[in-house]
Amino acid sequence: MREDGHKSEMERTVRLYRWYALTFNAYFWMPVFVLYFLRHMPLADVLRLESVYYLGVVLLEVPSGYFSDRIGRRPTLLLACGFLIAAYSLFAAGSSFAVFAIAQILLAAGLAFNSGTDTSLHYDALTTLGRDSEYGTREALAARNALLASAVGGLLGGLAGSFDLRLAYVLSAASAVASLIIVIAMREPTSHERTLAPPGPVHQAKLCLGLLSDGSLIWTFAYAVFMTVINHVPYEFYQPYLQLAFAENSALRGGSPALAGVHMGVAMLLASSVAGRSIRLRDRLGYTPVLLIAAALQAVIIVAMGLVLHPIVLVLVLLRSIPRALSAAPLNSFISPRVPKGQRATYLSIQSLAGRLAFAGVLAAISFVGQPGEVDGSWASVSSRLLGCAALAIAGLLLLSATAAWRDPQKE
Repeated sequence: MREDGHKSEMERTVRLYRWYALTFNAYFWMPVFVLYFLRHMPLADVLRLESVYYLGVVLLEVPSGYFSDRIGRRPTLLLACGFLIAAYSLFAAGSSFAVFAIAQILLAAGLAFNSGTDTSLHYDALTTLGRDSEYGTREALAARNALLASAVGGLLGGLAGSFDLRLAYVLSAASAVASLIIVIAMREPTSHERTLAPPGPVHQAKLCLGLLSDGSLIWTFAYAVFMTVINHVPYEFYQPYLQLAFAENSALRGGSPALAGVHMGVAMLLASSVAGRSIRLRDRLGYTPVLLIAAALQAVIIVAMGLVLHPIVLVLVLLRSIPRALSAAPLNSFISPRVPKGQRATYLSIQSLAGRLAFAGVLAAISFVGQPGEVDGSWASVSSRLLGCAALAIAGLLLLSATAAWRDPQKE
């Protein structure tokens, strides 16, 4: 009877995971956060706030993964939700740099504690039930839900921001509360794996890096880092591109919250439709072709943005979230079975951290790209930076294609 009760709890946890992905990823604030900060402070302070967020992610990414592997998935997700609720509440109520900086650190903590732990809990729960073969398909559906939530969040957040920018954070806080309630209803997965003496964080990181002796994991690690970089490029540049593309239209000049929200919402809706089919495409085409197609699509988008300034390109930019949607579930389904449970969240956190650090390096490098006398924010300055990223995307795609044979096809 006790075993039946535990199985029922695991079944409930698996079912709830899809809803958790939906509520946690409802980022109503995303299309309006820069506009919101600019209402309270100059651009220089906004950029400092962004640096506070990235610093928080860098400091917390790997420790949060270690916490998940040592303490448990469910406690880590409870903390992630709690951090988000606190962050969104401070954003909605605050108006000073100090308050927003604390909120940025809490936001970084919430996202870091969720990173890698959510998908690890999903895989562990299915393994406990003896249904780990379903992981890829179910993870694809969860990715679809996450992108659908981002789409709805972008649309509603932009619309709410047209009335009051704070409403986007109020809606985000309500969604984070829903996530917390869902995690409370979950149960911690069990496993036959046990460690007599849990390793310290440094040794844990060494164990995870030692896994990269597997050639297939080296390739997927490099791919994940590369995709983190190029997936962020259109995200960082689409708002300035939007403003430049509609510079001659007085009604749309400057990019209203509603316009930014609609663009983000449509992009995420398109991506969500792809995410749910990503495992079927993997089964039909294979891991490597699907992953390389995703990278090639993002490279095409970056090249087009860098070469041409025209509203029609924004139609292509609507596809910017499809590469992540296409690659996320196949990549997780490849990595998760190859990493021991006691190291999985830490490994994924290290992989995420490497990607974020690589993107930070790219941002620093392209800040020096340009011609003397260029006006910052002009089409010339935006184009030169995008073309620098395009060169990196093409080079990375060629390198990954050339080294794809390094992976052991017997392990797929």
